[in-house]
Amino acid sequence: MTSHDFVLDDRLVFSLDPRTVYQYDLRTVTSTRRSKPRRISPLDRTRSSPGIVDGGLNTPSQAARALPADGSEPLTLRARLRPLLAQSLPNLTPSEPQMMRRRSSTVQALLDVAAANETGENPNYAAIRLANAPVQPSAALDEEDLKIAQLGLETGEDAVNYFTAATKDSRVKFVHLVPADTGMEFKPYTLDVVPSGIAVARGEYFTMSRSGLVHCVLRKGTNATECISMNEWVRHSTFFNLLRSISYFKYFIPFKMFRQWRSNVRQHLFAQQRQRLTARLFLARASFCQPMIELKREIFELKKASFIMTPRPRVQSDPLEVFMEQQIVTRKEAMAMCEAAMKRVVEIASKACETVQTLDKNKAESEDPRKRLDALMAAKLEGKNVKARSMNAAVEERRARKRLAARAAEDRGLLSDFVRLADCMMVETVVAHVLQSFNGELLADFMDTQHKVGLFEVMVGFDETGTIFTPTLDDFFGMSHRIADEIIALVSRIPRVLDARGCAEHCTSAAFASKFDEVIRSLPLFDRFMDSLHDKFRDDFGQAMHNSTAFDPIRPVYEESKAFDPDEYRAVTRSFTESRKEFEQVCVWQKELDKMRTRESIGTIEVTSRQLKQTLSPFIEAKQDLLKGIIRDEARVQCAEVLKTLTRRVKILEATPQNLKEYATYVEQTAEYDEREMRRIKGPVDQMYALLQMNDVKIPPDDLVALDEMHSYATQYSEQLMAAKTLKEGELTAQSEQLDKDIVTLNSNLSEFTSAIMAGNFIDVAHFEDPEIPVVRKDLAMMHHRLEQLTSLARTYAGYKELFGYHADEFPQLKKATDQLKLVDKLWASVADWHAQHDSWILGDLTKLNAEEVDQKMQLFAADIFSLNRKINSPVTEKLMEVVEVFKPTMPLVMDLGNPAMLPRHWERLFKAMGKSYDPSKSFNLDDFIKWGIADHAELVSEIGGTASGESRARISN
Repeated sequence: MTSHDFVLDDRLVFSLDPRTVYQYDLRTVTSTRRSKPRRISPLDRTRSSPGIVDGGLNTPSQAARALPADGSEPLTLRARLRPLLAQSLPNLTPSEPQMMRRRSSTVQALLDVAAANETGENPNYAAIRLANAPVQPSAALDEEDLKIAQLGLETGEDAVNYFTAATKDSRVKFVHLVPADTGMEFKPYTLDVVPSGIAVARGEYFTMSRSGLVHCVLRKGTNATECISMNEWVRHSTFFNLLRSISYFKYFIPFKMFRQWRSNVRQHLFAQQRQRLTARLFLARASFCQPMIELKREIFELKKASFIMTPRPRVQSDPLEVFMEQQIVTRKEAMAMCEAAMKRVVEIASKACETVQTLDKNKAESEDPRKRLDALMAAKLEGKNVKARSMNAAVEERRARKRLAARAAEDRGLLSDFVRLADCMMVETVVAHVLQSFNGELLADFMDTQHKVGLFEVMVGFDETGTIFTPTLDDFFGMSHRIADEIIALVSRIPRVLDARGCAEHCTSAAFASKFDEVIRSLPLFDRFMDSLHDKFRDDFGQAMHNSTAFDPIRPVYEESKAFDPDEYRAVTRSFTESRKEFEQVCVWQKELDKMRTRESIGTIEVTSRQLKQTLSPFIEAKQDLLKGIIRDEARVQCAEVLKTLTRRVKILEATPQNLKEYATYVEQTAEYDEREMRRIKGPVDQMYALLQMNDVKIPPDDLVALDEMHSYATQYSEQLMAAKTLKEGELTAQSEQLDKDIVTLNSNLSEFTSAIMAGNFIDVAHFEDPEIPVVRKDLAMMHHRLEQLTSLARTYAGYKELFGYHADEFPQLKKATDQLKLVDKLWASVADWHAQHDSWILGDLTKLNAEEVDQKMQLFAADIFSLNRKINSPVTEKLMEVVEVFKPTMPLVMDLGNPAMLPRHWERLFKAMGKSYDPSKSFNLDDFIKWGIADHAELVSEIGGTASGESRARISN
């Protein structure tokens, strides 16, 4: 490409800034920019280029007639445009997108025509060049077309881009466009810019401006226009291009053509195949047509054989064994029908084979010339007038014999296929009929929800695992497999056409023939039948198991009936409440058993509880009778006890109290006697006899007599209760006064008891030195006994008070006497304890003396003695304090001598200080040390004790 062409074509960019990229918003139909553009109007670019507007070349004619300043020849438009375009090249950089990358033949042709008009060249040659452009010109170019050519607008997209950025002062106001030649592709929105004359000559064109497009159609008898806004045109074009980008619309025409071609090819292949099949169709051949029709009729008779019997309508359900026996009878009848039908099928096939063989034999005889000559000579000898045949007759006869021979040969070759076809038809019919019996009859009947009665009777029952059904689900699975196996085995015994004597010779190889059982079992339909049948049984049993919750109230009856022993049950002692509860439970069981549904239809099965009911009813009746006997015996026993109780109470109520004690006893005994209590004790007896009478239990006469006597005593009891109430109210005041007097006497006795505690032997110091204090112990025991009597009497009087409805006395004198006796007990116990401890400290082995324990007990003694002396303040307490105080100074020696760290050398040292010899084998005590003058060596004892402790700690640390 030369620089001249490059300038004219690729650098003709007066329209838009190449860096401006417009996007058309389909909702607002407004042009937006991705980046801020630099918009330069075409007029500004033109004005910025010297030589066109500034030079006064406002029109093409003026430009053509303009003369240069030096007086040379006038410049053509091409010559004038070339430098202007060249000057505009620096304004474009290589990185900017260019609107056109290919040579514009239309622009080139327009410029050529304009140049021819200016130079005087024959414009026809330029028009011819314009005709070679994509659009044929049909009118002269005007000034608007030249402007369009200068702007480089070739396609509809260029025009849309131009008018989108154009203003009202743009040079080009209108652009004419025509549909572009897109070949086989349908692109109505692809347009080419053409001169106005060419567009009008086309008859159908578009006129585009800033406002939109006008679609004009100018044909004979038609002059129509349609206005479309620019935004709407852009939106429709965008939608169309978007749809065309989808594969389905983009390749619709090629795919449609391919589908049409494929359909034609398949139709052609089908026609060829149909022609080939017609040549070998048995129904199209005279030898096989009638046998085939008869075979179809006889084979159709096989479909009348019923291999499975399903009762319609269902009146009642039968056990599984009965259903299997019915199927055996049905299969025998079906087998007889199949054998008879197959016998006729074999006869028809054998006869057809014999007919074809006869035809082939006649063909061989007709082809033998000797036999024909012998037949002619025999006719002459017999004197028959045999007329010679014409040549045409002889030719037709030969043709007929050839056709007959060809037919016989073809039929003979089809005998094997005919026999195989007859056998296949029979196998197909039998197999289809068997599968129809499985799916269309048996399975359809099982799936039919219109039946009101189940086909199979299933007994419901219980075992250790829960609710069970008999027969079980596995039994039904076994039944389905057994029926299928027996039917398949039955049809396998049906005679085959291939095995017939007249047909076997024509089909020497029977390897292709499959057995009935193999064919049926290999079909997916058979597997689906078995699966569907099993699923149906499984669903029915699942629903039955779900509904079996209705039998849960009966489950305890079964559980108890297994381990029920009447003798053991009677031996267990139970109250009337427990017996009545169990009797009511048995009655509830009986009601549940009575209202239990005897039958329930669930799909193919009829769940019946008849056997369960027959099993549990005897147990319920037996337990009910047993409970009636138990309740009757219990009623007799309780009636006797109640009668005895009422008799005793009536006797008590009839008694008259004579003193306070009898009155209090009378009030206490009759306090709980009332009508409610009487009803409580005799109510169970009445309930038991009422329960027995309600259940029609015969009561012995003796029991009835006892019951009447109980009711009589109950009446007396009510009457005596009223009398007792009156008696208690009348005697209450007098007995209360007597009770108060007795309480005063009791308080006086308690005061005397308290004084006696603080006198006599209890405060005598003479008994202090006796470690056993036997006299004091004896007196203390007597005082304790006396106090118990007084305490018991106080409780009795307090009880009387509460019994009579008064506030009970607290008896402060009793509390005081009790506390005083406890102090005296503690005092003399402390005296005895002191004697025991003091002797063990003084006379015990000094090496085993626990100094810390002695110190703790001394502190307790001191505290207790101080407290007792403060509370009692008797000579005995003073004496005890005195001896304790005397022993206290000895405690430091006891603490030092009782040091557990003392060793033999330490004791030896002490013995030496006291002038005694130390013998480790002999024991010594504190009394010995005191006598030997240990008190004079107190400092030495303390020193030795400290030394022993230090040595002990040193040994432990090492």
